[in-house]
Amino acid sequence: MEFAQAMKTFGLIDCNSFYVSCEKIFNPYLRDKACVVLSNNDGAVVARDAASKKLGIKMGQPFFEIKDFVNNGQVIPCSSNYALYQDISNRVVKVIKSYVPAYEIYSIDECFVDLTGIKESQLNSLCKEIQHRIYKDVGMPVGIGVGRTKTLAKLNNWASKNWKDKTNGVVVLLDMERQNKLLKYSDVNEVWGIGSRTTEKLKYLNISKAFHLADFDKKTLRKHFNVNVERTARELQGTVCFSLSEGPEPKKNIASTRMFGERIKDLDLLRQAVATYAARAGVKLRKEGQLTSCLQVFIQTSRFDSLPYSRTAMIALEAPTDDTRELIAAAQAGLSEIFRPGFAYAKAGILLSQFIDKSGYVSDLFAKPERRNTEKLMNLIDYVNRTQGSGTIRFAAEPECSAWGMKREFLSPAYTTKWSDLLKVRTT
Repeated sequence: MEFAQAMKTFGLIDCNSFYVSCEKIFNPYLRDKACVVLSNNDGAVVARDAASKKLGIKMGQPFFEIKDFVNNGQVIPCSSNYALYQDISNRVVKVIKSYVPAYEIYSIDECFVDLTGIKESQLNSLCKEIQHRIYKDVGMPVGIGVGRTKTLAKLNNWASKNWKDKTNGVVVLLDMERQNKLLKYSDVNEVWGIGSRTTEKLKYLNISKAFHLADFDKKTLRKHFNVNVERTARELQGTVCFSLSEGPEPKKNIASTRMFGERIKDLDLLRQAVATYAARAGVKLRKEGQLTSCLQVFIQTSRFDSLPYSRTAMIALEAPTDDTRELIAAAQAGLSEIFRPGFAYAKAGILLSQFIDKSGYVSDLFAKPERRNTEKLMNLIDYVNRTQGSGTIRFAAEPECSAWGMKREFLSPAYTTKWSDLLKVRTT
């Protein structure tokens, strides 16, 4: 007996104005205000809400250009609070995975879900239930798009937000006749994976709408662009070319870099910064379940200085490791090679590469013996810092408070990840 394979159904759940919405969850004062979130060192706008968009504030706009709005009280700025944003993202995903058998975290504010097998008549009510539950449990508003492919789900999600008043943030389109109506309306640059450069090239082929791309000859698309553009066009026709990933691919490198809040001339302060970045990179490395064989450390002045200086040192580690102590030692050795006095350094960073899967690693018989209980110690440090707040346990080379840290004048509390910042409720 043969069974017909069920047609695939994908959904995309996308948080609305994610960074700004995270700030508004815990600060009722911001609810009815125009609000933006700023980049590292409060340099530029990286997130906006609907009210700030209406004021004409653009993504990536330098902060100094919107200071009149801030000084007049029209816009409330917030410094980036990444610990808060990641925790809220984790809470959203926790709700999502309680409803679906398979999901793919696409970014901090987006998640693809597999809805295959659910009756079309039930999809809309299910999506509204998920949307309501996320808002009730987490306080995060989301839009949901559902389609036969990931590309269509992404486009339908865009429609859910573009016509929020009519759709209530949920668009389910499985009938291709109805789906094509949206394709004919949507500009091609709204299609997932079609960037500005590709959009400009597509214009020469008279492709300006998503429907034009879906209907175009696929061999010609592959010839003039690449296989991914061809697959995207097929996905717009309802053919699944991009499957739901079971998990993200292991990273090929891990970076930890920051611009300094203030210029650094002193070597000891640079050592503190480099040690801090090496420790952060170590945490990321252990999350990936990888060991690194190579560490790079770099320092640089501003490129606008009259005599700019930038150098990188590459350190080959004696044995693959995820031990923060080894990473800090290698970073300090590299820094000693490239530091030159007399410069005002604006940025430093660490890059880990040449990874080996930890689960399959067999140590070299002739290598230097590993430190005792390394894995237990690193796991303990990560656990304490994850549950009690970042920096609860740190190495001596890492400062408790840094004079060179990022400038974040509008930083909100770590409402969910630091005991001292938990909201207090008074009862009378």
